[in-house]
Amino acid sequence: MTQQEYNDKVAQVASLAVAYVKTDRGYYQMRNAFNELCEKSGANKGINDEATIGRRILLVQKICIETIPSLSKEANKWLEDQLKDIANDYTPARSRGFRR
Repeated sequence: MTQQEYNDKVAQVASLAVAYVKTDRGYYQMRNAFNELCEKSGANKGINDEATIGRRILLVQKICIETIPSLSKEANKWLEDQLKDIANDYTPARSRGFRR
């Protein structure tokens, strides 16, 4: 993922997040876009589960920074809580290796 693609995806998720906060619609679309951003940016590839969730929370903070001009302080805090719930709801894909 190039820097421009990353910036575009962050802007897309931020736009969906602002729309979700203002209309209370589009949660699943925002969640899916956030999870796609995490996957494409490599945030889902931490050395363990704690590191992976930490990387995902860093993306939450990046998105909330992007939404500051569009939302009130309270709305931004509520959005951050919603996104943190999504970030913490990560379950790694299981490998299909052989068991002995």
